[in-house]
Amino acid sequence: MTDAPYRKWVCDACGYIYDEAKGDPDGGLPPGTRYEDMPDDWQCPLCGLRKADLRPLPDAPAAVSDLPGPAESAGSGKHRSRRFRSAEHLIIVGAGVAGWSVAEAARRRDPSLPILLVTACEGAVYAKPSLSTALAHGRAPAELVDASAEERAAELGIEVLTRTRVLKLDPAKRRLITARGGIAYGRLVLALGARQRRLDIDGDAADAVLRVNDLRSYRDLRQRLDGGHRHITLLGAGLIGCELADDLTAAGHRVSIVDPGQRPLAALLPADVAERLRERFDTKGVDWRLGQTLARVDHADGALRATLADGTTIATDLVLSAAGLLPITEPAARAGIAVQRGIVADRRLRTSLPDVYALGDCAEVEGRCFSYIEPIRRQAEAIAADIAGEDAPFLPLPPLVRIKTPSLPISVCNGQIAAGADAAHWQRVSDGADGTRLEHTGTEPAFVLTGSYAQLGTELYRTHFG
Repeated sequence: MTDAPYRKWVCDACGYIYDEAKGDPDGGLPPGTRYEDMPDDWQCPLCGLRKADLRPLPDAPAAVSDLPGPAESAGSGKHRSRRFRSAEHLIIVGAGVAGWSVAEAARRRDPSLPILLVTACEGAVYAKPSLSTALAHGRAPAELVDASAEERAAELGIEVLTRTRVLKLDPAKRRLITARGGIAYGRLVLALGARQRRLDIDGDAADAVLRVNDLRSYRDLRQRLDGGHRHITLLGAGLIGCELADDLTAAGHRVSIVDPGQRPLAALLPADVAERLRERFDTKGVDWRLGQTLARVDHADGALRATLADGTTIATDLVLSAAGLLPITEPAARAGIAVQRGIVADRRLRTSLPDVYALGDCAEVEGRCFSYIEPIRRQAEAIAADIAGEDAPFLPLPPLVRIKTPSLPISVCNGQIAAGADAAHWQRVSDGADGTRLEHTGTEPAFVLTGSYAQLGTELYRTHFG
């Protein structure tokens, strides 16, 4: 037994936080289980990584003694703008994994750097990948939250302004203009994230289409699903759509999937692997409507009627969109920052505006947007290093993607290879009833692992990319 305080450990691949005080009851670890007492073969409930892949969250010191405490975080905009006029201040816009990761990385390097995180939402700290897997585990929205914004800010010794919308960026005066007043910055980090793609849908119930992209919209989904099993029409057979479909069916709901493509996860998986996933979903009763788009949604007899482009209809209780994400770039573009698909940034995540950085879903590095947690955390480290005067740029490596579909667990790293375009170059290294291992024979390393082989993803990725 030990009287030492309980610690928290983070999985850099997916953002899951293992709190020794809470344990992992679903994984067989009761509350109070210390890291050293966890079995070596324990797996992260979100991505399947092992105990050895967790990293301790630091116990950061307080930032600057003359900054107001957490109780003042709800102060007026004028009060806050007077506090934040120093050219030394690091201002972070956005409280997703990108924003909090920058705060953590910067604080780790400099215990005295004054940091303020500004967010339009409540700023709760949670692992976003858990949104597509929580239903089957019966986890309520509140159970997904690792810490409130105020709690996390206190741990890091930073300040936070929640529910504060940024109206514009004034680069000439080096100020953010918010709904609660102006905030001067020394260095500014844009962690704006991405929004759900809006589809062109007609009908008197078009506004009822739900888009789950954050904790707030997940709460809305849970409220609509409470009280019994439902039929859900999912728009999109990509990563989030497939994860949600598996989660919803495991929770007892019926699912129809509408997608203009001819197979699930067409952008990530070779055709035969995508077909195997489809077969697994077939056994769970998933109704596939591939090669189709949704034309309209109307109210009908207390439920909804979804009409597809070919005129066929689906009687459903809920229409849920998972049709992809678009980087949020408008505030940067209005300030004159270079924007293409995302906010253009170099390997140090510097934008075209001096002392302004961008990372995560909203940023574009060498023509690519990196939307997965592992590269986003490396981007945060690159920003913190640059602020500290270190030479440690972000390496735009192809991400390792762990597809959280228990029906067929999959790990894939395919870089910029068109997954289904060159099937002849995918070599079947291992194949059996418990899974498949495919590797690409081209010049760029790429692999697909399914079933029991999926847990080898990290090891294989490190072999290729160090």
